[in-house]
Amino acid sequence: MRMTRNLAAGAATLLALLLITQATPPPAGAGGRADHVTDLHFDNPAGAAFTHYEMEADIDPATAGLGVVGRLTLTHAEQIPVSRKVSFLLNRDLEIQDLFVTPANVPAGKPVPLILKWEERDDWEPTDFWAYPEYPEIDGLDHVRQIDVWLEERDNLDVWPQSLILELHYSGTVYDSLRAPDENYQRGFETTTGLIDERGAFLSSITMWYPNAFGGPFTFDLGVSCPQDWIAVSQGAMEHVDSGRNLYRWDCPHPMDEIYLIAGPYVLREEDHDGVKIQTFTYGNDDEELCARYLAATGEYLDLYTDLIGRYPFGKFALVENFWQTGYGMPSFTFLGDRVIRLPFIIKTSYGHEILHNWWGNGVFVDYESGNWCEGLTVYGADYLYKEQQSADAARDYRRNQLQEYLNYVRDGRDFPLTDFRSRHDASSAAVGYGKSMMVYHMLRRQLGEKAFWQSLSDFYEEFLFQRANWNDLLVAFADHAPKPMDTGSFYEQWISRTGAPSLTLAKADLVNRKDGQVDLSYQLDQTSPPYALTVPMRATFADREPEDWVVELDGENATGERTLPEAPLTVEVDPEFDLFRRLHRAEVPAAMGQLFGADTVTVVRSTTVGADESAAFSEIATQAEKAKPTTVVTDQDVVLPDLKEGAAWVFGLPSWIDRLESLFPSALQFDEKQVTVNGESFDLATHTIVCAVPNPNAPSEAVGLIAGGDSSEYAAVWRKLPHYGKYSYLVFEGSGNVAKGSWVVEQSPLKVVWAMED
Repeated sequence: MRMTRNLAAGAATLLALLLITQATPPPAGAGGRADHVTDLHFDNPAGAAFTHYEMEADIDPATAGLGVVGRLTLTHAEQIPVSRKVSFLLNRDLEIQDLFVTPANVPAGKPVPLILKWEERDDWEPTDFWAYPEYPEIDGLDHVRQIDVWLEERDNLDVWPQSLILELHYSGTVYDSLRAPDENYQRGFETTTGLIDERGAFLSSITMWYPNAFGGPFTFDLGVSCPQDWIAVSQGAMEHVDSGRNLYRWDCPHPMDEIYLIAGPYVLREEDHDGVKIQTFTYGNDDEELCARYLAATGEYLDLYTDLIGRYPFGKFALVENFWQTGYGMPSFTFLGDRVIRLPFIIKTSYGHEILHNWWGNGVFVDYESGNWCEGLTVYGADYLYKEQQSADAARDYRRNQLQEYLNYVRDGRDFPLTDFRSRHDASSAAVGYGKSMMVYHMLRRQLGEKAFWQSLSDFYEEFLFQRANWNDLLVAFADHAPKPMDTGSFYEQWISRTGAPSLTLAKADLVNRKDGQVDLSYQLDQTSPPYALTVPMRATFADREPEDWVVELDGENATGERTLPEAPLTVEVDPEFDLFRRLHRAEVPAAMGQLFGADTVTVVRSTTVGADESAAFSEIATQAEKAKPTTVVTDQDVVLPDLKEGAAWVFGLPSWIDRLESLFPSALQFDEKQVTVNGESFDLATHTIVCAVPNPNAPSEAVGLIAGGDSSEYAAVWRKLPHYGKYSYLVFEGSGNVAKGSWVVEQSPLKVVWAMED
């Protein structure tokens, strides 16, 4: 994920606004800096933008202190009156000591003196930055203040020079304590708007540590003075300058959306990979083997995506360690928590995702006004592609899981079109912006074919490198390589700007034997209204031959068809590999943890047969459940199973009516007084906690969850981990460590017909 899409709830959505185009960056391959480009377009109220930053920063971890001298190239459109103010934001804990302007290029003859006027506000006014602010998304900037600057009108000076230098000196402290994400779901991280700490420093655009006018891409040069045992990290190329102080310079000639300043007591390891510096910045001197693995993996990922898409756009890629747990991708580096980088699966999964963001999001910029297309594309080219390389079954399960998350988390009132996706802030926004988007790319790949799909992305990348692009730009690239004419307008309306998903039903499937031994299949497919135009995969399976696959064009509410099969099939199934983005039938997927956490309301039933310690522990996690969503807490003496008719339900401890609950259990789950058996493996309930989800017979779209057994002192830790296991039907914990997990087998589906074999 790009770091700027994953901050505190309000700040994250605001960043989608911060990065909306207001100045056109230089064309790809132009080789110049943005401040040298004259073909700029300004549509903000000021008619201006900062196009280049020269920054000198000094950080003092002992006091959380920051001192900055900045020289900013301020570029205006033509004929902007000097009385029209230019506004920018700065962190309210940073005090300006000096602020003035100088001509960028002194013309021949005597220059007209420039007298700068400026004032500070305690608050800020969005209409000074956007003609039409998206007020519902503006939140989370209570730590900033607005500064307005303008020029005094003088003889021969009634309009702003098209280019000048704004210089300012300011200092103060930056320390916003870490806090938990607003919603505890599987991808939440602690967040901060910025802090300087003796463990490390983290400053981004949300920190407002540099003047931010939301004016579009810019280039920058950054010098950072820090303690002797520290290294400062940012975008671009690094130079260490030892001039009596520990000074690092970062030169970034590529257009950027923001400037990161990250620093800490790092050890640098570096290699050259085909002209790209691959680096690790870690805290430990004993990380040789760990860093060697990351450096090797970096080279492999750079080669993979260079072959698929095009040459890596930056001069370096670095792994940078963080002292709190994050998984962020910035231009030319990734910022991962100290525990995250040591998880054994990260290198093979999330690490490649962050590297791919340098092509999508940090290489080709996102036009957020029309929706964030890059997160789904990055998931498809990384997380999903790795599953595909693993096996066809793993890829199929990944697609099914994405559809299952959409079913579990995107309910009434939570859905929205991809044009409205800016960033994920909870499970439902992730299911749309990541899951639905990823499935849209999968359908495009199936429609175009392997070669045309990747060539489309390669051409798109080459055309829009370091420029903003939107969904329409992508669809045009795909249409250019489509094997048959592609109606991009209809595709956009159906999958990008429309809310929801189609729902399919196999309404009829009849067989008629033929004299030649073959069998005629007649079938009918139905879909919800208003209908989608779909190419629906179908499959027939047989006892002694390979399955037969075909597709059905469905562009109305129903379609009938016939197909001659070589013999009587065992099954006929619609979309058996989950290749379509659609709303699943609940019967297609097993009950899962995500179904419980995605519910709008929940009833917690506490067993009265447990001991005092268990009762206290269950009371604690019931309180946590109440904080997350509307929750009713009762005991097993207050309600019985038939009473649970609305919403999801959690049963804490084995209830007095366990016999009724057991009637819901699949055959793979069995309880007795001392142990539980799951898929043939038995666990002692004295030492193991079982957590499982089963269908609620009284509310078909909901689930009933059960937590029982084990060490009650670990229940709170187990409860905090459950959102990370959203796709699973059952989990077994020993203490707070997971020792078994899995999903129930789905035996029937509204999209599958099974014929019994004759003896």
